[in-house]
Parts: sequence; structure tokens; C-alpha cells
Amino acid sequence: MAYLSLYRKWRPKTFDEIAGQAHVVQTLKNAIDKGRISHAYLFAGPRGTGKTTTARILAKAINCAKAPTSTPCNECESCRSINDGSSIDVLELDAASNRKVDEIRDLLEKIPYSSTQGGKKVYIVDEVHMLTPESFNTLLKTLEEPPEHVIFVLATTEPHKVLPTILSRCQRFDFRRIAVPDIEARLKEVADAEGIDIDEAALALVAHHAQGALRDALGELEQLASYSKEKITSSDVTSLLGLTDSELLLSFTDILVKGDLAEGILFAEGLVEKGIDLRQFVQDILAHLRNLFLIQTVPDMRVSGVPEEHLERFKEQSSGIPARSLMFFINTLNDVYNQSRWATDIRLLFEIALFKMVNTSDDVSTEGILYRIERLESAVLNGAIMPSAGKVEGMPRVDEKAGKKKSPVKSVEKRQDEKGQSPDIDLEMIKKIWPQVLKLVKEKKPSRYGFFAAAKLDRVENGKLVLSLKESDKVFVESVEGLKLLQSALKIASGHGIPIVCELDKEAVKTVAITDPSVVSGDPLPPDDYIKLVQDAFGAKIVEEISINETKNQEDR
Repeated sequence: MAYLSLYRKWRPKTFDEIAGQAHVVQTLKNAIDKGRISHAYLFAGPRGTGKTTTARILAKAINCAKAPTSTPCNECESCRSINDGSSIDVLELDAASNRKVDEIRDLLEKIPYSSTQGGKKVYIVDEVHMLTPESFNTLLKTLEEPPEHVIFVLATTEPHKVLPTILSRCQRFDFRRIAVPDIEARLKEVADAEGIDIDEAALALVAHHAQGALRDALGELEQLASYSKEKITSSDVTSLLGLTDSELLLSFTDILVKGDLAEGILFAEGLVEKGIDLRQFVQDILAHLRNLFLIQTVPDMRVSGVPEEHLERFKEQSSGIPARSLMFFINTLNDVYNQSRWATDIRLLFEIALFKMVNTSDDVSTEGILYRIERLESAVLNGAIMPSAGKVEGMPRVDEKAGKKKSPVKSVEKRQDEKGQSPDIDLEMIKKIWPQVLKLVKEKKPSRYGFFAAAKLDRVENGKLVLSLKESDKVFVESVEGLKLLQSALKIASGHGIPIVCELDKEAVKTVAITDPSVVSGDPLPPDDYIKLVQDAFGAKIVEEISINETKNQEDR
């Protein structure tokens, strides 16, 4: 007897054996039992989730000796022939390799012939989205007026590429990625039956790596069984499947938290020397950081892919990283992963991202600034950074000689008031952070950016920042929304709540309303000054210049 791969040998033969698709199975079983079988179905979903298998079981349920039945016997001639792929009443076509119109016509030419056993002829078209437009149109003609004895089952991983006219004539079922616990349970069942010795941690890793595709998981289990002569362990899984060892993921995360760039560069060098695929490492570290975030957010949630022996270490590492820092790392590395598809040198991308994550002093993005502030706050609270003249009011001071905590110090060099405002702000400090402030404003309100960018930093008076603006800009900046936006950006960039006062720019163009036409003769302002005034007041642009004389000549004509 020919050897069968595990995924073929353990392919479900009844609806009840299908894993993770209860919503599809229940609906089909009810429809069969009630005699409401459609002429066309569309099975959509990721690879390895049971679309073609479900189509074959549906064909057996319709053509079984006991048909129609939601529990085919798998013993009659029809069921056995469908199981071994020899049935002439169930025709399968792979549209990925047979997508031309002639091949579809050849398939459809057989439609007029009735089933050999008096049942239904079932046409299963896999990856139907790969058909050419001409092939789709040929198939559509048959779907519009299908014969009584014919049923179509179209399977696809990309339903959005199927013509809407085809979709509208099918009953659609969406297959979901199979949950990790379901894959794990199925793998354990197969391993026990096949005599494959594998520990639970290794099973969890395989189930997690399959990303919802049970067929892939069974293929990996078979590969591991050939690879290992003894009990399959988690180290066998990471070695064979090219996964990153948990210790490496934990170590790299520690480097990010410490902000040690030199150690990070050496770590990347070590990955390359070991032959580890950097793109796979980035994918694995993203999954690791996600697990840390889940542990923080939902402590009782079962985190997949985490070996039991490392779970406590994961929890310990998670508790030491602020949530915003995790999100900053995740977003930065996710950008690397997306760019790596087209990058010629992924190592360079990785090292640039590493520099960004551990050295954020030059990062003026919103995330970079927030991350930097959060690190400073954490360092102060943990005692890693001490103010020059003592601790902030309300925090204990440490006696350097005795190493003991003393009572809170009331007199400090710099202190914030109850609203978080600092009386020691100065204009030079604000000038340094002003580009960051404007960048934050532009990210939030690009349409209003020009009004804020036109403001002049005039002075700091009584702890308030005084801005000098033209009247046309002042209206927008000192609005409730404008001030709120600007103060929020200032607080992010400086760490202080700074009050803002808007004044008219003394050097701005002044306009005088003249109500008595006899006061002046002719125009009160030259034409060029009028134009400049309109541009300043309303942001107008010159589209076309037309001479007054040309206009008069046209009117005379």
C-alpha cells in the first residue's frame, strides 16, 4: 500500500470531524436534512482550513446510498470512490493551473450527462479566483441556468477577486482560521494514534506556527517525526522550522529596554553569524512583544506559543515594560517587516530600527516624544535620575552615606504647580522645542498648520508664552480648538502645561476703515498693497493677471 501523508491520511470523512468550522458544518447539515440543497456554493477562507475537504463531504452527503444525509456512511460504493478520488460524479478542477476558457468549456461540456448512480454531479473548482475573465463568463452562463442534477462548489482564498455576478449566484460560507487549541487537540490525537512522541510545549509551538492552517500543522508534525529519533522537544521545533528560540527573544527585548545600542548591534551580528533569517526574527520578536502586551492587558489569557518553562520569565519581563514602550517597539519593528519585502539589505533596516528604538533623542514623532517622556518619568520614579537640588516635592530623598530614605523635601530648585505648569520656562527653551511643537500640530491638523507656523515667539511673561500674530492668523490660533491643540503639543514636547497669550503683531499691516469718501481722493492704497492685504488676510493666491486696460477694451467691443 502506498504511503499517505498525515494530512491525507487524517483528512476528515464526516462533518463532525471537521475542526474549527462549526458555523459552516451546522448550516450545511441542517440544509441537507431539510432538503434545501443549493445549486452553487462558495467556500472562502485561508488555506488549510478545510474548504476542499468540506466540499467532498458535501458531495458524499448528496450521493451516499442513504442520501440525502448529513452523516454519510463512508461504506457504500459512492462514498468510497469519493474518498479515494476515483468518482466520476465528483469532478475537481484546480483553477490555478487550469484557468483558460478552453479548459472550463471542456469541464462544462460534461454537464448534460447525468450522474452514473442517479445522484448529483458535483463540480469542485479550487482557487476559482484564478480564472480568466473569459472563463468566468463561461462559468456564469451555466450558473445562471444550472441543470437539476448539477451542484457547483467554488473554493477560494481571495473572494474579493471573484466576479460579483458569480458571488450573487452562490451561497457563501466563510471559513475561519482554526483556533490554536483546536489544532493542538487534533495534533495530539494524530500523534497518539501514529505513535509520535512529542511533548506539550512542542505541540503548542507547532500549533501556533501553523497560523490557523491545520493542514500545515499536520505537515510539520510529519516532518518533525522524521527529524527526531527520540521525543520531539520545543528545541527540535525551533531548529527545524527556523523559529527563534525564546531565550533570544527575551534577551533582545532586554536590550531594547536598557537602550544599549552597542549590545544591540553585536546581537544583530550574532544573528547573522548563526544564519538566522532576520525577517523571520523580526516576525518572531513582533509575536513575542504582542504576547508581552497580552500578558499585561489580560493576565488570565492563555498566551499561545509560549513554552511553560518560560512563562514566568515572560510575566516578569512584561511587568517591567510600559505599555506605550511596547507599542513603540511593535510599530517600529512592524515598519521594518513591511519594508523588508522590497529591501535589498534587511540588516541595514534592522540596525536603523534598532538605533531608533534605543536612541530616541532625535526622534520628533509623536510616538518617539511620548516614549522618551515615559522613560524619563519611569527613571525618576525608580530613582535612576535624581534632580540636581533634591527630589520632587512629595518624594523621599535618599541619604547617600546611610542609604536610607528621609522625609519628603519641601524646598526644591524646580517645582511644578498643581496644574503641571512650570514657573521656570524661558523663551530659549521654547525656541528649541518649537519645531517639535509645530510637527505635532501638523500631524493633528495639517489644514491649520500654516496659521501656527506664522506665529512669532515674542516673549515669556508671568509664566505665559506670548505669541505675536497677524490678525488673520490670530483668529484661528486663539480659538478654543486652536489653543487646546497648541497647548497639548507644547505639553508633549516640554513636559509642562504652558499658558498661551496671543497678541497682534505690531509690524503687521494695519487697515483703516474710511467712511467719508471725501477724506481722500483716489485709492487709499496702491493696487499692489490691496493684493498683498487680501493675500495676508485670506490666504489668497494669484491665479491669473489681467490688465485693466484689456478689460476696458473688451467692454468697449
